[in-house]
Amino acid sequence: MGTFVISSSLNEDEISLFIESRYAGDDSTVYSMISEDYKYYHTPYIGLGIFTEYVDGSLLVTGIVDDSLQTMLSVGDRISEINGKVVSIESPTITGKEKDVQSLIVTRDGDSTFTELNIPLIQVQYYQNDSLFLFDMKTYADQWSEFHVDILDIVFEKEKASVYYHWEGSKTENGQVFHFYAMEMIHINKKTDLIYKVEGLWSEKQFRDQFK
Repeated sequence: MGTFVISSSLNEDEISLFIESRYAGDDSTVYSMISEDYKYYHTPYIGLGIFTEYVDGSLLVTGIVDDSLQTMLSVGDRISEINGKVVSIESPTITGKEKDVQSLIVTRDGDSTFTELNIPLIQVQYYQNDSLFLFDMKTYADQWSEFHVDILDIVFEKEKASVYYHWEGSKTENGQVFHFYAMEMIHINKKTDLIYKVEGLWSEKQFRDQFK
């Protein structure tokens, strides 16, 4: 692992501990390393900017990531078709590049009338505060029987640390192995030595995938 240090209040071992404790669900260690105003910005993605759940033959809109970006759909709306295809529980994730228009057949909350909406894809990056981050961290860790994090590179610059790592794990002992690569920017308050923001960054593959 290569490391280039300019100046930082946390060192390489402490940054590694933060990443590893997070995936282990060690909320006491992670909590001791983050500030009260901590925010975790998930990796940006291209999509409709909504959260959905498959219910009774349609995708129920359960949340809007950023209502300043997504104004055409509302919580409670149901999506029955996307680009001419009826949705199902196996419907693939929407892919495309920013501004690609998606044709949706929607029924509004409390209405049975079908409406066609043409909605462009947007770049979305939602964030969580400290309590939501810690809750999701524990929930994620509980899914895995075993895991391993390999820190591939850490680059420090002033009060920031860019981290590139590889995670792999299985849900049962000797079961199927899942893995991913991640890049994150960790922001450190130099006065308190606490992490106040983590931003998920696009990897080269994720960046190229948006143009497929």
